[in-house]
Amino acid sequence: MNDQQCTQFLSDIRRPLLALHKAILDHERAMYEKEFGPVTPAAFLQVLINGSGFRWLTPLSTVIASVDEILDDKEADAADRFAAAEAVTGLFSPDLPNNMFLPRYLPLLQADPAILHQHGQVSQLLRGVQTK
Repeated sequence: MNDQQCTQFLSDIRRPLLALHKAILDHERAMYEKEFGPVTPAAFLQVLINGSGFRWLTPLSTVIASVDEILDDKEADAADRFAAAEAVTGLFSPDLPNNMFLPRYLPLLQADPAILHQHGQVSQLLRGVQTK
């Protein structure tokens, strides 16, 4: 993948990753509230930040932040953009060693249609990158 393709991929995948992240958070909040009762958005944010049960989401959040940072950084070079693109593709790869995201993520595809839909959007872009 050349630098122009990397930049385009990062630009294209940003919104689908955000939508996927939101769908996962919506699902996880519903499951949390089912068990513990309703919580305010601020209270749920604290649970996300401090709760060990949600640490599996950290890689996705980190990748999204990295994509945003690279796209906004006028001094980022081709290697930075390539590394960010590799981080995105690696997150969804079963070949990535010690991937703490996928084992919790994959069952959600069957549990929540909104997550499955957003996954489809992300997967379409990932497949496009793999063919280049």
